[in-house]
Amino acid sequence: MLIALFTSALLSITLFEGLIIVLLIYILYRTLKGDLKRTGALFLPLLLHAFVVMLSTALYHPSQLGKAVERGPFLLAYVLGGFLKVDKKSLYTFNLLLVFSGLLLMPVVFYKFYKTGQPAMFWGGWFEVGSFYTIFAVASLSLFFYSNRFLYLISFMLFAGIVFFTLRRSTMLGLGFSLLAFALIVGKSKSRKAFFGILLTLLFGFSVSTIILVDKDHRYRALYEVLAQQRSLDEETLNTVSSYRWEIAKKGIEVVSKDIERSNWFNMLVGHGINAGFYLEPRSPVGGIYESILPISEFIEKGLLGFLTVIWVYILYGRFLLSFRIYSKEDYLLMSFLLALGAHLVGAIFTFFWDAMLPLYLILFSLVERVRGERRVGGPFPQGQ
Repeated sequence: MLIALFTSALLSITLFEGLIIVLLIYILYRTLKGDLKRTGALFLPLLLHAFVVMLSTALYHPSQLGKAVERGPFLLAYVLGGFLKVDKKSLYTFNLLLVFSGLLLMPVVFYKFYKTGQPAMFWGGWFEVGSFYTIFAVASLSLFFYSNRFLYLISFMLFAGIVFFTLRRSTMLGLGFSLLAFALIVGKSKSRKAFFGILLTLLFGFSVSTIILVDKDHRYRALYEVLAQQRSLDEETLNTVSSYRWEIAKKGIEVVSKDIERSNWFNMLVGHGINAGFYLEPRSPVGGIYESILPISEFIEKGLLGFLTVIWVYILYGRFLLSFRIYSKEDYLLMSFLLALGAHLVGAIFTFFWDAMLPLYLILFSLVERVRGERRVGGPFPQGQ
């Protein structure tokens, strides 16, 4: 089931979301039968998040209820990890699938870049390529430590290079976080040489990409000119460096200020609903969302309650990550499952908590929770069925 879910995510966002709907019906059926034994640490904040999203959208922007279902209840597919059975062989096979997918899709990515000027797989664009290749890179590194085969180190370098090739800050930050977390986990559990090797790779990648970005990307060029005292840090520069997020943030702050002035306490509690930028004043300069930084964009749509559920997810994920250890070489196979969600959460600080692939990242993390929980009570590495 996990392979089918991932394959659908690669091929088509419509196919993936259709499968999520089927899986949610399956989860509901199993739950009503009393088969749901665990929900995972993130279930309660995700449930409250879904409730707030549906409530605020139904009350204030009902035309977006379809989007609300996608951005709220869809995330509850997270509990699927409690039903899936995995063992060492299936984890190894899934990581292999990730690596081979990355290799097979490289010609597609570069062909579309050659034809359109934008790298893409079967769907999506710059950000989707960066997100998927971050997962492929971590899977390659996991298999390298698991098997000590040099070929996986080569594929890791290729995949990490593609992430930097996208020149998208959110995906590069996600990859950087994933590699740093990987280095810290491996360093404190097994090997300091591996720790410094990953850090050097990360430093090299960011150094080269920064040089390229300063030359090719007007945002980074503007930031360099500010640091070199060749340009003043005015509003025009802030908008250039932040991809217009400074202006979007200002509009968002105006919306919040009006709520405070008018004592719109319920709006401040649950938000204005999905894509509220289509009807609020001042309007969002980029359409339906006030995408600037996470606190502003989430607070406007989902209010204080919704924003706190998002922060709750961050805290619970961070706590789990800090407690994670490598006890045996099989644990390396969990790293791509564990860090997919982390890469998204770090990138989301400057984009948006929701992403079309977020249900997949949550399911992968739920599997790691379950496997680690079984190991913690002294059981063997879980066996499949």
